[in-house]
Formats: sequence, structure tokens, C-alpha cells
Amino acid sequence: MTITNFQHGVSSFGSMVQPMYGAGIGNIYYVCQEANSYVWADVRRKFAKHTYHGDGSNMLHTTIQSALDATVANREDYVVVCTDSSDYDITAALTMTKKGVHLIAPGGMSHCGGIAGNAVRIHQETAGLACVTSTADCAEIGGFFFKGMIDSPIVDLSGTRWHNYVHHNFFGGAVTAGAAIYIVGGAGASYHCTISDNYVMGGYSPNAAQTISGCIGFTSASSGRNLIARNFVVSGAKITVTAGIYTGGVTDLVCDNYIVESVDAALGAGTFTKSWAGSVSTVYINNRTCMDTAAESGGTASTTHCNNWEATSGNTIIEAS
Repeated sequence: MTITNFQHGVSSFGSMVQPMYGAGIGNIYYVCQEANSYVWADVRRKFAKHTYHGDGSNMLHTTIQSALDATVANREDYVVVCTDSSDYDITAALTMTKKGVHLIAPGGMSHCGGIAGNAVRIHQETAGLACVTSTADCAEIGGFFFKGMIDSPIVDLSGTRWHNYVHHNFFGGAVTAGAAIYIVGGAGASYHCTISDNYVMGGYSPNAAQTISGCIGFTSASSGRNLIARNFVVSGAKITVTAGIYTGGVTDLVCDNYIVESVDAALGAGTFTKSWAGSVSTVYINNRTCMDTAAESGGTASTTHCNNWEATSGNTIIEAS
């Protein structure tokens, strides 16, 4: 699939990303920091004078939140964040409150998934706050390098959420005191949400041996039919992760994920208490774990596991436990 360029300067992975009202594309809002000497002059020349007819909103913004605030629900608006050699530092969680808004960084995306390009970094500077909180349905977040604050989630799908899509991101968690959090996911009832093609690390910059609840998690028993696929889930050095992936709901699908304990001779190894855990109806297909101990729970023997493997006992197949 090739990258296609369009007259307004947006590159997309084979999709036309320009305003096409009624055809799935709403307004496009660009975000570029003024201190970004690499691209600011060019972006400003192209977009600074442009406003959208109807609501009069500016096409160009200097902060991500101001661009999100300019969007309109149900219009399928896009917020496109420009590459930058500096972080997009934030002191409050970015809030996505409007249905059908897409927050993307094309410069950070990769066709193969895994680690997002280090091109658009969002750095939370306030303890206890997520980088992004979504209280909207049908929201999309893709292409970012997230640097989380200590003992904080990074993307929080808050409340009852439908059809959120989180993909092609790097999530670097930070743990200093142990935390009952998941790096990405939600504690509310989530339905039909997809978390795919991400690299999720429990402890990105470890200070001391600590424990974190998990890397990816939908914890509510009321959740259902979520998809967690093709993610690289890594503990991080010195970190104990209670569950790499946790699904508490009904008929969630967990497939094609790689769950890896960090091996660091200098800092100390990281561990997973369980590679995955969840409800009896979660389905696990084609997952791989590389762990010192084989520890999985969830699902139902003979009905919910297919072609999952672990390295502890010579690449043995996992049934259920």
C-alpha cells in the first residue's frame, strides 16, 4: 500500500484524507509547534490563513488540545500532528470528548506495527494524569510515541466506550511506587474497541523494582467483543507486570500478540506474573510468550485457546488454566 499525497499536504496510507463531507472525512486540523524550526514556516505558509466555512475554525493550531477542541462530533474530523524533534509537552491530559474524531501522527506510523517512529512524541509532565483520556465513542489514536508520567495510565478509555481504535503507537510507562493501572485500556465497560499494532512497555525508564497491574487491559466484567491484536507487550527492566493483557468482559478476542519479559543484566530483568488473564469467555488465538515461567489464566479449556505458544517448556502449546 503506497503513501498518497494530496494537494492540502496530508499523507495517508492509501486513503484520501481531505474534507469530503458526507463521504467519511470532515475537517482536517493541523498541529505544529511554533518552535519547530524544521517545518513551522512551511506549515504556517500553507495553512495559517485558512479557516473552514460554516464554523470559521482555524485549520492550523499550535497545541493538540486546541485542535481537538475545534473538532465537531460525528463529522469524522481529523487532527494531524506534525513531526517535531522536540516533545509535545503537556501538563494536563488531552481530552477526546467528541464522537468520530481521529487523532493521528502520519509521520510516526509504520506499516509493520510495533514501535512507532520517534517522530511525534507526547510527554505528560504531571503525575497521576494520562496522556490521553477518551470519553468519546469511535475515537482513533494512532502514530504517537507516548512518554507516560509516573504511576499513570497513558491512554485511558474512560467510562462506557464504543468502537475506540488505538493503533501503531509506542507506550512507555513509568513506575516508581507500584501502580494499580493499565498502560492502555479502560476500567469502564468497553465494547467493540480495538487495540492493535502497538508496542506497550510497562516500565520505560525504571528507577527501582516495582509492580504494575498490566500493560493492556479492559477490566470491567461488562465489557465485550473487544479486539487486542498484533501488539508487542514488554515488561521493562526491573518491573513486575501482574498481567500483560487482561480482559474482564465477554467474548473478547486476543490474537497474534507477543509478550516478552525484559532481560537486562545491568538493571535487572522484568517479569510477568501472567502473560494474560481474563474471563472464561475470552478467546486466545496465535499468541506467543517468552517468559521464565509459563503463567496464563482465563478462557475455558478446549474451547477458547487455539495455537498459542510459550517458550518455557520447549515451545509447548498453551491450552488454558
